[in-house]
Amino acid sequence: MHRLVCGEIWGGFRNCNEDVVSAGVTATLYSSSSEGGRGGDIYYLGLCEDNMLTRMVVADVVGHGETVSRVSKYIYEAIKSHMGDTKGEDLLSELNNTAHQHGLEAMTTVAMVTYYKLNGNLYFAYAGHPPVLFKQNDTSDWTELKASDRNPLPLAVDSGTVYPQKSIEVNKGDSFLMYTDGLTEAFNGEKEVFGLNRLKAFLNKNADRSPSKLKEMIMKEVRHYAGGNLSHDDVTIMIAEIGATN
Repeated sequence: MHRLVCGEIWGGFRNCNEDVVSAGVTATLYSSSSEGGRGGDIYYLGLCEDNMLTRMVVADVVGHGETVSRVSKYIYEAIKSHMGDTKGEDLLSELNNTAHQHGLEAMTTVAMVTYYKLNGNLYFAYAGHPPVLFKQNDTSDWTELKASDRNPLPLAVDSGTVYPQKSIEVNKGDSFLMYTDGLTEAFNGEKEVFGLNRLKAFLNKNADRSPSKLKEMIMKEVRHYAGGNLSHDDVTIMIAEIGATN
C-alpha cells in the first residue's frame, strides 16, 4: 500500500495494481496496457500540503509511447501547480491549452475528482471522459456524476472548450469509481461489449465490498466476460472511499 504524504503526487502511465491512502480517501487502482506496460492510460493522486485536498485523475490518451509520456508530464505539472485549490475547471482548461499546442496526437479524455476534506465536498469535471460512478454509504445504488448536460470535448480538440465543474457533499464511507473505456468496451466472443449497464448492475450487486475487493471482483468479471483476454485496449479502474470528514 502506498501512503501519500504532504505535497506528494503519485501515479503515471505504467502497469499498476496497488492501494493508495491519503488523509481524505482510501483508493485502489488497477491499470494495464495492451502494449505491455506503457500504454495510453494515465492516473494520478495528489495530496495538498495541509492534507485537506486530494485530487484524483484518470486520463486516456489517443496516442502511445512518447505522446503519452509528454501528456503525462504536463498533467503532473498542472496537478502540482493547482494542488492548493479546488478549481478543476481551471486545471482542465490549462491542460487543454497545452495539449492543443501539440495537435490531435495529444487528444486525451480526462476525469478529474477533488475531495476537499475541510468542507466535505467532492468536485468533479470531465474532458470527454466517461462520468464517475458514485455510491452513498447507506445505499447500494451506483449512479453517474454528470458535470453538465453535454460532455465537453477531449483535450487538444478545441482551445476554447469550457470544462464545467460540479460538486456534491459527501460523507464517510461514500465511494466513487473512475475508469477508462477499455473496461466497458471489453467484448465477448459475439463482439458484444461489457458496457456501462452491466458494470453498474455488477456494482449494485456487490455494493458492500471494500474498494480493493471490489476492484479485484470487477477485473475478474470483465476478464471472464472477455474470455480471459483484455488485449483490446488499455484498462484502468480507480475506486476510492471517503474517510473521516471534518
